[in-house]
Amino acid sequence: MDYGETLAYWYLRLNGFFPLTNFVNHRLKEKDIEHPSDCDVLAVRPPHVFEDIGGKPDDIDPWIWEQIKSERTLGIICEVKTGRFDPKCIFRQQYNLYNLQRLGFTDDFDLLYELSHSEQPFFDIKDNFRVIKLFISAKNSNGPYINCTVAQLFQFLLNRVNKYPIEKYQDRMFFNSILFQGIIEINHLKKVLKIND
Repeated sequence: MDYGETLAYWYLRLNGFFPLTNFVNHRLKEKDIEHPSDCDVLAVRPPHVFEDIGGKPDDIDPWIWEQIKSERTLGIICEVKTGRFDPKCIFRQQYNLYNLQRLGFTDDFDLLYELSHSEQPFFDIKDNFRVIKLFISAKNSNGPYINCTVAQLFQFLLNRVNKYPIEKYQDRMFFNSILFQGIIEINHLKKVLKIND
């Protein structure tokens, strides 16, 4: 994972999602997938997620909650581009279908096929599930997806570590990301050395 995908992973993880990174979309001619690709992060969030440290309702990023506005089980199809990108190369229909099938919210292929062609940033599957297309980029971008920037993710992670500085510092080695461990360490050093932002 590159740094953008790592930030996306931890952003979703700390907002109650169970993320899967670099989900491979295999070449399948019957699904018009001529070239293998991957979904940067595929994630699921049940409606009643709770953790004592960082998993309470007021710990959820208000920005993402405002975007999703749902008590359903959530699925995220997340693409990350930290540099230039071709808008035609993100959230392509055949890959959307592959990713929707992996989420497993329904086995109704016709419905999944129809939803994979949706030009909406999110859509509901029956009454129980909502799928969101989340695009993370270096700069703001408009399209048939919900967009946030790498800077927003970074700020959220900094805020979360600052909210639980003792717990995150004590447990920093359990987070399997050097980038996230570094964010925790920088926050700790700022407090020890009394460095202002």
